[in-house]
Amino acid sequence: MKRYLTYLSATFALMTHSAFAVMPEGNPELGEQKAYSCQFCHGATGYSLRQDYPNLNGQHAEYLFNAMKHYQKGERGSALGMMMKQQVSSLNDQDLADVAAFYSEQKPGKPE
Repeated sequence: MKRYLTYLSATFALMTHSAFAVMPEGNPELGEQKAYSCQFCHGATGYSLRQDYPNLNGQHAEYLFNAMKHYQKGERGSALGMMMKQQVSSLNDQDLADVAAFYSEQKPGKPE
C-alpha cells in the first residue's frame, strides 16, 4: 500500500508540474505598472465593463499566472485566445507573476 501511495504521489507531482508552471513570487506594485495594456479590456482594477472579457479582480494569482502561460503557449486557441497570446508574448514569468499578484489583490466585484 505504501508503495502504491508513493507511486500516486509521484504521478500527481509529474502531472501537475507538466500542466502548470512554477510561479515566482509576484510583486503587485510592479504588476500594476506591467498591466497597463490589460486595462483596455479588463479594466484598471480587473473589473471589465464588457461581458465578453472576464473580470480578473480577486482571482487567485496562481490561476491567473497559469492562464497567461497557457495563452503564451497557444493552448487557448480561440480568437480571443490568439489576441491574448499577442498581449502576453513579450512578458517573462516574473512579469506574469507580478500582473497576477496585482489583479489577485484587487477587491472582487464591481468597483464602487
